[in-house]
Amino acid sequence: MTFQSRIQRASSYQSVAKESRVLAADPYELVAVLFEELRETLNLMIESTRRGDDARMFQYRAKALAILNGLDESLNFDVAGDLSQTLHIIYTEAAKRIQMEGRESCIERVESAREMIHEIEKAWAAIAPYH
Repeated sequence: MTFQSRIQRASSYQSVAKESRVLAADPYELVAVLFEELRETLNLMIESTRRGDDARMFQYRAKALAILNGLDESLNFDVAGDLSQTLHIIYTEAAKRIQMEGRESCIERVESAREMIHEIEKAWAAIAPYH
């Protein structure tokens, strides 16, 4: 088995594990999965930018924006009111930072967006077991 086929097999196993986790998840766990996936995607975006791999950077940026959009669309303003509004503002600001052009400050902007989201992720992890 070649090195490349081992990587593809490992990636396939990882994908199946994620799919299984999502299928078995309740709504709270699904949001946790989205936060985790967003964090991983932002890390990959930063790494791609450092390597000068624009194609991958744009791919990860699109994925990160799609996840942010999914999190934003899942907000329930009727039930959570002010909290939903605050999260909407944070998600919108994170998306703006991710979308801004200019390689020289791209990494710093994405890192700041990642930190914003990480704070929400930590809070979510703290309350999720009590749902």
